[in-house]
Amino acid sequence: MATIKHYLKAKGNDSFKKTPFNVIDVAVLTALSYADFIDTTYYREIKNDELLDLSVFGKSNIIKILQQRYLTIGRGYKEFLELFFKSPRYKNLKVGYFKDDFSIKDSIQFFALTFLIDGKWVICYRGTDNTLNGFKEDMLMTLYDKVGAQILAKNYAKEVIGKIKGKVILTGHSKGGNLSYYTFFNLSKKDKSRIDYVYNFDGPGFKNDSYDYETYKSKIIKIVPQDCIVGMLFDSSSNFEIVTSNNISVASHDLLTWNLDRKKDYLDFNKTPFLTTYSKSLQDTFNPWVKKYSNEEVQDFLDFIFAVCKSNKALTLGALLKDFLFSNDKYVSTIKTYDEEKKTKVKGMVREFFKLYLKNLLKNK
Repeated sequence: MATIKHYLKAKGNDSFKKTPFNVIDVAVLTALSYADFIDTTYYREIKNDELLDLSVFGKSNIIKILQQRYLTIGRGYKEFLELFFKSPRYKNLKVGYFKDDFSIKDSIQFFALTFLIDGKWVICYRGTDNTLNGFKEDMLMTLYDKVGAQILAKNYAKEVIGKIKGKVILTGHSKGGNLSYYTFFNLSKKDKSRIDYVYNFDGPGFKNDSYDYETYKSKIIKIVPQDCIVGMLFDSSSNFEIVTSNNISVASHDLLTWNLDRKKDYLDFNKTPFLTTYSKSLQDTFNPWVKKYSNEEVQDFLDFIFAVCKSNKALTLGALLKDFLFSNDKYVSTIKTYDEEKKTKVKGMVREFFKLYLKNLLKNK
């Protein structure tokens, strides 16, 4: 089915007067936040608060650099970038206010940038990559009420809003989606009034969530794939739109695989009313299960699960569950490396998680 790349082919020649700025344009810009601008000569030469014509990054040798950090390995992102830079629709797009902050010591990975397009300001937060470590970061950041990247995200928006005029759109994918929501709900009333819309593309929720979604439901939009994993973490609500994807499970997290609605002339995603059984069961399992344990215990559990995933090359929850039930040699070899106290705790947590997951799986079928 059609994806964002089809949109660029079908609408790439259209002006914003002919085809007004829409949610797919927001998704295009959100995907661009993964481009590795930092490693280009243009980035190194940019001055504070200077806006660049994004077209300068469209040369083939630069595109090779830009594609380095994307979620998935392969030609998908390169093809997306090539189509984007060939599209007259975006020829006047400007980019600036780059913010890059990386610290292993403080466990911070943060990148943001701001686009000016068709008179609209769009602040984009980059998410994690599509590796197991990327998903682990998505899960761990939900355990705490406040993490470094969230503080940086709020401060970044506050600073940019103070320097520009007009309305602003906040957006992000994966961790970036969480950052866009966190930023909006923690801005001052004055700065909130400057925000037009907030987009959260498959970002995780918040463990102790008390945000007022009802009051702002007209401007906050969360979108998740049908076989969602990341976006269901600490989101026990139904405050999201569900879309189909060309992929399943972990692979459907990739924004470029989400399907567009042909009946709407590719101007919106292809919506579906229900999550898959596996995704709904994860939502019903993870959120109540994780609240039984301390953050340290959950971190030990995730360390273990991801060690097993890495050993087994399991890409889906179904594959991981199958390994635990029928081929648990990696489970045994990994658990042996733990001391007795941690071993007992993790074993109990694993049993409890999969017991609850199986129960919910049967209930949701």
